[in-house]
Amino acid sequence: MNKIGITAAAFLTTVIITGVSTSTVKAASTGGDYTSNGYVDFAEGDNSGISPVDPLDPTTPVGPTNPDGSTPDPGTGGALSIDFASSLSFGTQSISSNDATYFAHAQWISKDKNGNAVDITRPNYVQVTDTRGTWDGWTLTVSEASQFENAAGEALTGAELTFSNGYTEGTTSAVPSFVNTGTYVISTSATKILGAGQNEGMGTWVYGLGGNADYQENGGAHLSNTAVSTASPISLKVIAGTNKSTSYSTQLNWSLTNAPGN
Repeated sequence: MNKIGITAAAFLTTVIITGVSTSTVKAASTGGDYTSNGYVDFAEGDNSGISPVDPLDPTTPVGPTNPDGSTPDPGTGGALSIDFASSLSFGTQSISSNDATYFAHAQWISKDKNGNAVDITRPNYVQVTDTRGTWDGWTLTVSEASQFENAAGEALTGAELTFSNGYTEGTTSAVPSFVNTGTYVISTSATKILGAGQNEGMGTWVYGLGGNADYQENGGAHLSNTAVSTASPISLKVIAGTNKSTSYSTQLNWSLTNAPGN
């Protein structure tokens, strides 16, 4: 009896083990599905390190130079920024007995993207960057701080600074829907020149005035703050009898607001 019992127990154990082994093989052969996750988090940018770009190719950084040979001031920084705006020079003009119109030089580029010295000109321009990530849109305007004045505070009465042939180029497909392409006089009242609506204007954008062919630079005139240019999309009309033999200047105020501008 003891032997039979032990034999039966041994046989039963063998059957149970074999059954478990067979069941495990079947489960593994059926495969299965499993999910895992990927994560990315974005925060608004800081445009303090944004360089001016080529207004004809905004993906390429360049080194613009002011008409007097100085380096432009840094941009405003922040996630919605004005990175650069051209300063304008109309050279040293001879006083005329008639009303006269003078033309601004093109923007001088003195360094390429690698910091190497170059000597090229580009349209005058202003550059903005939006890395907020809100897609709220923005508006860019320009105005004169005051009429052109000399060191004694005497105004160039009746003078008109005029812009024309505006265009925009950028680094994304979110093109601003408002671009001031007409001819307009800059005054102490703000003039809207570029506007991005909702879901527009993300990335870096330039607002340029004309193309290279619209500027006439006589023999490297851009290299001298006193030389004269004979054609430009930017002009200054002066009324006869209002100017003395001295220098006149004004400031251009470029304003970028985080309100949709389409």
